[in-house]
Amino acid sequence: MLSVVFVVLRYLFLTLMLVFLISLVGWMVKDLRAAGGLAGRRKPAPATNNPSLGKVAGAAVVVLRTSSRLLSPGDIFALGEGTVIGRSGDCDIVTGDSFTSARHARIFLHGGQYWLEDLGSKNGTYLNGVKVDVPAVLADGDGIEVGGTIFQFVRWGA
Repeated sequence: MLSVVFVVLRYLFLTLMLVFLISLVGWMVKDLRAAGGLAGRRKPAPATNNPSLGKVAGAAVVVLRTSSRLLSPGDIFALGEGTVIGRSGDCDIVTGDSFTSARHARIFLHGGQYWLEDLGSKNGTYLNGVKVDVPAVLADGDGIEVGGTIFQFVRWGA
């Protein structure tokens, strides 16, 4: 009789472990989707397809090099008054790069000039190879490194 109880307890334990593991995987998938880490991430329309962006001061960022499957070298993204770059699906430019924070960096217009600001990212944001600790003014041709992606800032008509 005692051996039957142990067998029943063993199978009950295995069943609970299986339910726990399935729940754990479900939570992980849900969190990854919320952070933009799985399929369903949106890639913003390039500047050439979205004329409403970038009308403020005629500026864009061009992807020079990337390790992301969501971006390609040559992709162009127009900048508005504020553009957030990151891994999260709610960012204006979604990199999909594992070295990029969910909300990594922000490019914003202030006083007629574009500025680059790191949003507390773990791996840092770099402007022309120098880590950005405080907001920095952008000039035409500047290189912006966010995770495994390098953008070039382009400004015209300023």
